[in-house]
Amino acid sequence: MSKPSGSPEPKNWNADGYLKSVPEDPWGAEYQYVSPGTEGPYDLYSYGSDGQEGGEGDAADISAWNTKE
Repeated sequence: MSKPSGSPEPKNWNADGYLKSVPEDPWGAEYQYVSPGTEGPYDLYSYGSDGQEGGEGDAADISAWNTKE
């Protein structure tokens, strides 16, 4: 990733990134990230227990937009 240009200058730009590590979902898989998102500026979600898109129950995709209490 390259430093953004423009005005105002990004004073807090960190070429080494901002996270020391990226957390995994509860099943040990990478979270999925899409920008722009379909539900907001970005979508961050897990594919659930089966690690595949779709599914039901524990295997259902989990995002901030479809969590159930």
